[in-house]
Amino acid sequence: MTIAVVGDIHGSLNNLSRLIPKIKQAKALFVTGDITGTVSYSLIVKSILKTKTISREKYTDLVYGKYREKFVKFQIKSATKFLKLVRKLDFPVFFTHGNSETEEVREFFTTQAKDNDNLYYLGNSVVKHDEWIITGYGYCSPAVYRKALQTPGEKEDTEIIKELYTLEAKLLNINSDSNLTKFALFHEPPFNTKADYLPFLKIHGGSKNILSHINRVKYDYVFAGHIHESQGYEIRERSLILNPGALVNAQWAILKLKEKTVQCNKLVSLFNLKSFIYNTRNHFQ
Repeated sequence: MTIAVVGDIHGSLNNLSRLIPKIKQAKALFVTGDITGTVSYSLIVKSILKTKTISREKYTDLVYGKYREKFVKFQIKSATKFLKLVRKLDFPVFFTHGNSETEEVREFFTTQAKDNDNLYYLGNSVVKHDEWIITGYGYCSPAVYRKALQTPGEKEDTEIIKELYTLEAKLLNINSDSNLTKFALFHEPPFNTKADYLPFLKIHGGSKNILSHINRVKYDYVFAGHIHESQGYEIRERSLILNPGALVNAQWAILKLKEKTVQCNKLVSLFNLKSFIYNTRNHFQ
């Protein structure tokens, strides 16, 4: 049995469209968040004209502040296109949000998933599907490599710890059968793994809270994204931890469950402006 894992789409729906024919034989798709677009070309121009500089952080402040209404419409449009693509698949799609998605987008995901049998939105919840239990959590700790609490999916550590313990309690209530396979679907990866390394800073940028959580729960599979530069996986004790890479950069992964083997892939692609912006964003703080 194979499953496909993608993350950090950031509105790159052309890449998703090109990927779908390659995963037709999969039994499920897992999406690790940051699905909707965050790069609005018109708002980038407005930001540059207003601030007289090219700055990732000033742009982010504006789209979640002064330009928030326009940005929400931009994200909802992107979310609608994503759902239109994945609801046509013949297998379940488990997805969470990321730090970039606004509250309105999270509410939109919740509503849409209720109306589609193959869609499972796991923003902060646990679901049982056949012989699987999936825990989903899309929120992130305050960033250590840029301005903290700047994006709407970030929460203080104390709140994250509390919510993770609540998920563990829900998991115990559902997990009466030890033969069930346990999946974790996060946006932020666990700390100090092959899923969270930031080469440009030479640090691990993942979550110590999520690391503690997976050490307590002992999942079979842990999927996370957020750190675009850290496509990769490792097996730690009984858990396979995977960052599929960023689909905005044409990266994705396929996993064979029985063999517990992973193939990290990259779509063949020509120059992509959106990917270029994400790959150079750290030079324009």
